[in-house]
Amino acid sequence: MTELPEKNKQQTVSQNGIGEVFRILGEPGRFLRANLFFIWLIILFLFWMFTPIQGMPYPSEVWEAFLRMFSSNDSNNLVYNTWVTLKLNIVGLFFASVFSLLIAYLSCLPFMQPFNQVLQWLRYLPIVAFNLVFLSIFTIGWSMKVAMLTAGMAFFLITSMTAEIGQIPKLKFELARVLNYSDLKTFWTVVVRPTLPAMIDVVAQSAAMGWVMIVAIETFNRTEGGIGAAIYSYSSTNQKAEVYVYLIVIGIIAILEDQFFYWLKRFVFPYTQIAERA
Repeated sequence: MTELPEKNKQQTVSQNGIGEVFRILGEPGRFLRANLFFIWLIILFLFWMFTPIQGMPYPSEVWEAFLRMFSSNDSNNLVYNTWVTLKLNIVGLFFASVFSLLIAYLSCLPFMQPFNQVLQWLRYLPIVAFNLVFLSIFTIGWSMKVAMLTAGMAFFLITSMTAEIGQIPKLKFELARVLNYSDLKTFWTVVVRPTLPAMIDVVAQSAAMGWVMIVAIETFNRTEGGIGAAIYSYSSTNQKAEVYVYLIVIGIIAILEDQFFYWLKRFVFPYTQIAERA
C-alpha cells in the first residue's frame, strides 16, 4: 500500500486542524465545522453570565421571568402573546409576498413600471406615516395591523423582487423572440420560472424585517396584545428580564423561519441544489 507524500500529509493535517478556522476561506475538519455554531453559543452564554454590562439581566433572572410568564393566566401569558404576533407575522408575510410578486412580475409591462417605482420609493417612509391612512380604512385592531405590516413589508419586497427580475440577461429575451415565443411563453420561461427560487430567498430575508415592523406596529396598537405590546409594557416599567425572554423567543422563531424557507426552496425547487453544488 503506497503512502501519501509528506506534503499531502501536512495539507491533510492542516485542513483538519484548528488553524484552518482562522484562515481566509479555511477548510476545517468536518467535526470542527459542525460544532462551530455550538462553540459560539457557549462563548456568548459565558459572556452573558459574566458580563460587566449593568443593563443586561443574568440568565437566572431571565429563566425565572420565563417561568412566571409561561404560567401566567392573564394578558401577560407568554404563549398567548407569542401566538398573537406569530399569527400576525404569517398572515402579513403571506399577503405581502403575494402582492409583491404580482407587482414585481407585472413590471415587465412598461405600463406598470411607473407604479412599481412609486411603491419602491414608499419604503423610505416610516410605517407610522401610514397609521392615519389605515385607521380611516380599517378599525383599530387586527385588520389595521395586518394592513400596516403587509404594506411595510411589500415596499421592500417589491424593490428586492424587481431587482431579481432586472438581473435577467437581455439576451434571453432576444433568444425567445428568435424562437418565436409568444409573450406569455416568454414571460413564463424567461422571467417567472428561473426567478421563483430567488424569490423565496427574498421573502426569507424580508421575514426578519417583518419582526421589526411587528414590534413597532403592536407598540402603537396594543389592543390585542402580542410581543410588541408586551415589550413596550415591560420596558416602560424597567422589567428587563421579561424583555429578554421575548427577545430570545424572537430569536428562536427567526431560526425556525430560516430553516423553513431553506427546506421549502429545496422541496419545491430541488434542481437548485445541483446549481449550488456546481
